[in-house]
Amino acid sequence: MREFEQPAHHQSVNQGYSVEQQSQFKAQHDEIAATLGELMVGGAPIEDAQVQEWIGKHYAFVSQFWKPTRTAYKSLALTYVMDPAFKENYDTHADGLAKFVQQAINVWADANLRY
Repeated sequence: MREFEQPAHHQSVNQGYSVEQQSQFKAQHDEIAATLGELMVGGAPIEDAQVQEWIGKHYAFVSQFWKPTRTAYKSLALTYVMDPAFKENYDTHADGLAKFVQQAINVWADANLRY
């Protein structure tokens, strides 16, 4: 098995969602990533109020599926830079966006999540 390939018995993350729901989820995520990419390219630091507002929207997006704790949310963010598929997903919006999002999530999580 190649690294990062899902085993045949692994259930799809999209299982249980209609094609229309999957399309809506993708559009929501793409809007968040594209906006964060624009902010990053425009020179906004990770602590910028607009960046942090969009990270809050990212947390709300993730919370549709699972409500992560501070540690879990920061761990998810770490996968954005460590997993090539996640990294590519973000970096297609702007080079270096995965790292930017990961760092911005760390700031947001520390400021907004108790546990």
